[in-house]
Amino acid sequence: MHRIVSGLLMLCFLVSCTSNYYFVRHAERANNTADTPLSLEGQQRALALRDSLKDKGIDHIFATIYLRTQQTAIPLSEEIGIPLTIYHPDTTQQFVNRLKKIRKKDVLVVGHSNTVPEMVLLMTGDTVEVGHDDYDNLFKVSISKSLFGTRTRLKKLHYGQPD
Repeated sequence: MHRIVSGLLMLCFLVSCTSNYYFVRHAERANNTADTPLSLEGQQRALALRDSLKDKGIDHIFATIYLRTQQTAIPLSEEIGIPLTIYHPDTTQQFVNRLKKIRKKDVLVVGHSNTVPEMVLLMTGDTVEVGHDDYDNLFKVSISKSLFGTRTRLKKLHYGQPD
């Protein structure tokens, strides 16, 4: 009997998997032009993001086509040796479907004040807000799949200096 229980527990462990997705808005921008770089404050925040996530086992880093999202992700990318993957912010549903196919990995997604809440909603069903001047939000979505079903958790965190 003990072997059967041990075997079932081992099977459950082997079949279960958890993926963690970290969603952030790009750091502070230098100006309001379409493809502005980060400001000095934004560059400091990008370093704070690096420091917050460098030990989290990030396997994939996604940033949009815009310079400010890429500059937000680059310090972590360089620190851990994971290249950026560029995605288009206007294909949110398709991009989230792509994210959901990533299993047993930890993922950073750098987006925008309008796309991050939409992605979190599509991943979890939960509503979050990112204000025009909010740059310190870090949303962690954990999706665990096992023989017993799927469990999704959302944790709202902060990084860097408070806004």
